[in-house]
Amino acid sequence: MKIAITGGAGYVGCRLSEQLLNNGHEVICIDWLKYGVQPILNILDRKGFHLHKIDICSPEVEPILKSADAVIHLAGIVGYPSCEREPDLAYSVNVEGTNRVIDASVGKPFVYASTGSVYGELGKTCDETCETNPISTYSVYKLDGEKKLKGTDAVILRPATAFGVSNRLRQDLLVNDFTYKAIAEKKLVLFEKHFKRTFLSINDLARSFRWALEKYDIMKGEIWNVGDETLNHTKLDIAQIIKSKVDYELIINDELSHDKDGRDYFVDYTKIRNIGFTATETLEDGIDSLVKLYHAA
Repeated sequence: MKIAITGGAGYVGCRLSEQLLNNGHEVICIDWLKYGVQPILNILDRKGFHLHKIDICSPEVEPILKSADAVIHLAGIVGYPSCEREPDLAYSVNVEGTNRVIDASVGKPFVYASTGSVYGELGKTCDETCETNPISTYSVYKLDGEKKLKGTDAVILRPATAFGVSNRLRQDLLVNDFTYKAIAEKKLVLFEKHFKRTFLSINDLARSFRWALEKYDIMKGEIWNVGDETLNHTKLDIAQIIKSKVDYELIINDELSHDKDGRDYFVDYTKIRNIGFTATETLEDGIDSLVKLYHAA
C-alpha cells in the first residue's frame, strides 16, 4: 500500500515511516522539514520512501495526497505552548492545513491524530463517550478536526502523551522534560503533583497508526483512545520513578504554575484493548532509554 504521512519527518512520523517501510509499504513523506532531514536520514535512500518538502497549507499538497492509497495526518503545530507562541501559524496549519488535507483525501482510508487533551480538566477516567472539554487553542483545533471528520469513515485516534527517544527528539514532552532536568540540572520543580496523566511510548504510538490502517474495517468511522491503563500516572509518580534511577533534588511547589491545557484525567482504553492493542513498552523502559541518551549527550 502507498501511504501518505503528513508530518512524516516529525517526532512520531519518522518512527512511523520506518515501521511502515519495514512492513513492506510505500511511504509518501510530506513534511516542511522545519528540523531538517536528520530525523529521516536512516530511511532517506530506502526503496519505497518518497520525500516531499511541502507545507500542508499549500495547494501543491493536494495532488500528492490524491496519489496515495491511504493518508495518516500527523502534521501540526503540536502542544499548547507552541500554539500560544505562534497563534497565527497554529491556526493556519492546525485548522486550515488540516481542512486542506481532509478535503484532498476524500474516499481514502484516513487516520487522524487528535489528542487526549480534548478531555481537558475533567478530573476523572474518560472513555470515548465522555464529554470533551478542550481548554487550550491546541486542543480546540484538534477537536475542530474531529468535527470535520464526523460522519466519514476516518479513524480518529486520541493518543496518550508520548514519551521516549526518537530521531526527532521532543524535549517538551513531560516524561522527556522531567528526565532531562533531573540529569542536566540535578533538580526538578514540580507543580500540580497529583494531576493525572496517561502516557504511551513513542514506538507504541507510531505502531497505533499502522494498527489503525491494518484494522481499518473494524475501526473506521469511530474515535479511539490510544494507550494502556498500566501507563496512567500522576505527575508525582513520574518524578518518583525518575528519582529511583537518577539522583536529583525534587521540589514540590503547587503555587508555582499550572498546566494551561488543564490535563487532569485518567483514560479508559477498554475499546482499543478489546481489538488487541496494548502497550509493549513500559514507562521504565522509556526512562531508561532517555537516561542513557542524556548521559551520553
